[in-house]
Amino acid sequence: MSKRLFIGTILSIFCMVSVLSACGKNAGTETSPPAAQGQGGQQGEAAKPGELKPEEGAQLLVWESKGQDLDYLKAVAEQFQKEYGVQVKVDAVPAIDSVKKLTTDGPAGIGADVFSAPHDQLGNAIMAGLVLENDVYDEKVKDEFMASAIEGVSNQGTLYGFPTAIDTYALFYNKSLMPEAPKTYEDIVKFAATYNDPKNKKYAFMWNVGQLYQSYSFLAGYGGYVFGNNGSDPSNIGLNNEQSVEGAKYLQSLKQILPVNTNDINDNIITGFFQEGKTAAVINGPWLQSSLTEANFEYGVAPLPLLPYGQHPVSFSGIRGLYVNSYTKYPAAAKLFASYATNKANLLKRFEMTKQLPPRNDLMDDPVITKDVNAAAFLEQAKHSTPMPSIPEMGNVWVPAGTALASLWNDNQDPAAVLNSAVDQIKTAIKTTK
Repeated sequence: MSKRLFIGTILSIFCMVSVLSACGKNAGTETSPPAAQGQGGQQGEAAKPGELKPEEGAQLLVWESKGQDLDYLKAVAEQFQKEYGVQVKVDAVPAIDSVKKLTTDGPAGIGADVFSAPHDQLGNAIMAGLVLENDVYDEKVKDEFMASAIEGVSNQGTLYGFPTAIDTYALFYNKSLMPEAPKTYEDIVKFAATYNDPKNKKYAFMWNVGQLYQSYSFLAGYGGYVFGNNGSDPSNIGLNNEQSVEGAKYLQSLKQILPVNTNDINDNIITGFFQEGKTAAVINGPWLQSSLTEANFEYGVAPLPLLPYGQHPVSFSGIRGLYVNSYTKYPAAAKLFASYATNKANLLKRFEMTKQLPPRNDLMDDPVITKDVNAAAFLEQAKHSTPMPSIPEMGNVWVPAGTALASLWNDNQDPAAVLNSAVDQIKTAIKTTK
């Protein structure tokens, strides 16, 4: 074989391999949303993540819940248009409904380019192919936001969202009854010994015992979890592991200071008792503050008290975020807007307008937030929180877990036995719904 023929043969083989490789990488894109096919070229204009340029003629539609959240995004949209020349229309669509609405509006080409959603809707959005990865600003976001917020807007280790707010629960306490926030649960137990009066429905401490959302803090504080791999692996359920059982045992021990069955403990009852000054401390979220505007006592908010061995209770958190619709015609402009709306200055503005906690590391010590002592307390607890799993399998967890909590609390059943039963039910439900 001549040298020329040899080189020609090698080049031919190389070209064939390249073509086959390209085909392999692009397999299936014919049925993918248009933006998913074209986003690489659209984003190629940017030399660095911070220099992403909107497409020529880009116009954006954004969905957000009505109220102060909507007012905030409208203000951001107006400023964004001035800076980048991109028209942005903001429509009122409840964040909790955006993914469901996008399942029809997205493929039809009438869905929002950027939409707001709670993080527990992310799994469904990904399964339906409705959301693009946050692949341009990913490193920037990971550096600037709280780890729990990043975890909430990610799935299987891939970042999708742009976090706008984090909420979790903490301890509200009546300062006229409890001048200092209790540092530990043992402090509450000691206080209850002199305060409790069940006949007159006076209790030192209440929380929604039969609800996994709040009681999870005890299990997770000892090292328990719902699903493994940051809540993304439904084959690894940790609600009945040794640590969860220990947490459940301690939870069960607190019935001595709250001798009330779970059927008689719900959010309305807890709020009412606290408003009336009968209960000294309760677990609740920031939303309780709106119900206390006319309370005739001063209240405080503090991170959840420490567990017996100094562990921080690990609360569930909810992460609100902005996401980019995979069917958008303008992925670069959409990602740029989502990043712009969640920068430091704009999330500080959002906090001032909505009082929702911004999960940015560089706002943790900002005077605007720290002077609001209640907000600072929730942010401190948020450091010891974990996002509720966003995978669809989480829907199979709430009822069995609640039944287990009721059994160990009301009937004093063995925590290991009731948690094992709950996990068996969860596994069965996951198998039957696949």
